[in-house]
Amino acid sequence: MLAVVLTTSPAVGAEKPLARFVAPPAAAAELDPLLKRVLESLRLGDPFDTEDDERLLRRLHISATEALATEGYFSATVTAEQDPEDRARYVLKVDPGPRATVAAVEIRLHGAIEEQPARIEEIKAAWDLPIGRPFRDAAWSTAKTQLLAQVGERDFAAARLVDSHAEVDVGSATVKLLIDIDSGPAFTLGALNITGLDRFDAKLVERFNPFAYGDRYDAAKMLEFRRRLQASPYFARVSVDIDTGTEQPEDVPIRVDLTEAKTKRLSFALGYSTDVGARLEATYRQSLVFGYPYALQTGVGADKTRQVAYADLLLPPKADGALDSLGVLAEHTDIEDVITYRQAAGVVRATKHESGGIGYESRITFNLQREDRSVADNSVAPVTNVVLSGVYSWTRRTVDSITDPRTGDVLTLRGGPGLSMSGIADTFFYTYGRYIRYFEVGRTDQLILRGEFGHTFAGDINAVPNDFLFRAGGAGSVRGYAYQSLGVKTGSATLGSRSLITGSSEYVRWFNKEWGGAMFYDIGDADDHLFDVKWAKGYGVGGRWKTVAGPLGLDVAYGQRDHRWRVHFAIAIAF
Repeated sequence: MLAVVLTTSPAVGAEKPLARFVAPPAAAAELDPLLKRVLESLRLGDPFDTEDDERLLRRLHISATEALATEGYFSATVTAEQDPEDRARYVLKVDPGPRATVAAVEIRLHGAIEEQPARIEEIKAAWDLPIGRPFRDAAWSTAKTQLLAQVGERDFAAARLVDSHAEVDVGSATVKLLIDIDSGPAFTLGALNITGLDRFDAKLVERFNPFAYGDRYDAAKMLEFRRRLQASPYFARVSVDIDTGTEQPEDVPIRVDLTEAKTKRLSFALGYSTDVGARLEATYRQSLVFGYPYALQTGVGADKTRQVAYADLLLPPKADGALDSLGVLAEHTDIEDVITYRQAAGVVRATKHESGGIGYESRITFNLQREDRSVADNSVAPVTNVVLSGVYSWTRRTVDSITDPRTGDVLTLRGGPGLSMSGIADTFFYTYGRYIRYFEVGRTDQLILRGEFGHTFAGDINAVPNDFLFRAGGAGSVRGYAYQSLGVKTGSATLGSRSLITGSSEYVRWFNKEWGGAMFYDIGDADDHLFDVKWAKGYGVGGRWKTVAGPLGLDVAYGQRDHRWRVHFAIAIAF
C-alpha cells in the first residue's frame, strides 16, 4: 500500500508524528496528494498535547471525509488505529467507497435567449459535465462558469446564474445537477464613450473599434478591441466595457477608459549568439509626430555579421485592423566572406486576425533597394543590383502558446516578383515556405518537426539581391555547421543559391517546469542544383531552459560533412 506520512513538530517527549493515511492501492495514486493536503492543514507548527489525540484525530476524520466528498467520494469511511508499523502514533485507513457519477443534468435558460432556440441547443450540447462522468467539485464549478460564459459571450452581456445545486444520492453513488441561468436582455452597441484622452483625438480610438453602430454585443470582439488598443504605442492602460445594468439595452455606449502612454521611449538590447556573436541594439520610438498620431521608430544595431540603421513611420490602424508603414534602411553585412551594402525604401501593409482559435497574419511589402555585393577574395566580380520587389507573406498559427508551444503548428509562406532596373530580362520570382509542428508525447516529452523550402526563379542569379537567395547552416537551420555556411562555394565565400531545403526532428524531455534536454537530427542544403549535391547532416544533444520569452537552447551538434563539433547558443536581454 502507498501511504502519506505526516511529519510534525512533535511535543516534548514525542518521537513520532501523530498520524498517517493509508489508501487502497487502486486509489492511492489519486488520493495520496489529497490526503497529504489534509494532513498539512493541521497546525503542524504548534506542539500538541498527547492527551488530546482524540480531538486531533476527529479533526483529521472530518477534514478527510469533506475533502473526499469534493472528489465525488460521498460514502468514504476513515478508521483510526494504532500504527502497527510504528511509523506514526496512529494510522488512518481510508475506504473511499464508490465514486459518484452524474446521473442527470437539467439546464434552464430563460430570458431573451428563449428567442434563440438553436443557440440554446448549442449551449446545452457543449455542457462540460455530462451524464456518466465522475463527479468532482472542481469540474462542477468549472462547468458552471463555462456555461455562464457561453451564454454571455454573444448578445447577453448581463447573463447571471440564478440557481445551481447538486443533489447527491449516497446509496446509488449518483448526482443530479441543476443549473438555472437568466440571460437578461439582448444588447446592441452604440457610440464610444471615451475618457482619459489628452494628447490624442477620439478619432484615433475609433480606428481600433471593430464594432459598427447597432452591432450585437460580442465579448470576443470587445476583448479584441481592448487588446488592439493596449498593443498600440499610444496607450499604457485600457478598459473597455458597457453598462450591463441599464434599462435600455439597445445601442448601449461602449465605455473606453484610457491612460495615454509616454510619447517618447528610448530602449537598448544586448544579446549573444554563436551565429552572429555579441549584438547591441538601440531603438528610439515616438508616438506623436508633428501633432499627428504617427509612430516614428528608428534605431541602429550591430553584430559581427551585420550593421544596420533604419527609420520607420507607422500609421494609425485602419477600421479593418490593417497597419500601414513606410521606412528606409541602410545595411552592411559580411557573412561567409560575402560583403553587401544595401540601401532600401519600402511600404508595408500588415494584417492580423484570429478565427476559431487560429491566428492569421499577412504582410504585403513593396521595396526599392540598391545592393552592392562582392566577395572578400575577389574570386567573383562585384555586382550592383537596383530592384523593385513585391512580396506577400502569410502565416497561420495553431499553437497553444506563442512563447512556449507544446502542441500545434506554424506555417509561413512567402513569395513575389522582383524587377531589376537593368531590364525586364532580369525579372525574378521568389518563393519560400516554412512549417513547424509540435507534438506532445506524454506529460513531459515533446517532438518538434521542422521543414523549409525555397526557390528563386531567375535567368541570371547575379541580378538577384542576397535577400532573395538562400544559404543554410546554424541555429534554426542545419546545426553542426557555421551560420549560413551551406550554399554555393566560390573561393572562401559561400554565395546565395537558387534553392533551399532543410528538415529537422527534435525530441525534448522536460525534467521539471524550467529545465529540459533535447536530441535532434538536422538535414538540408542550399545550392543552385540542390538535388545533385550530397545534403549536409547534423545531429547532437542540447539543454533547454524556459524563460518568459520562450525556451532558451544550448546545443552541441556534429556536422557530418565537416567532421567537427559546433556549439549553438543564443540569449537576448532588453533594457
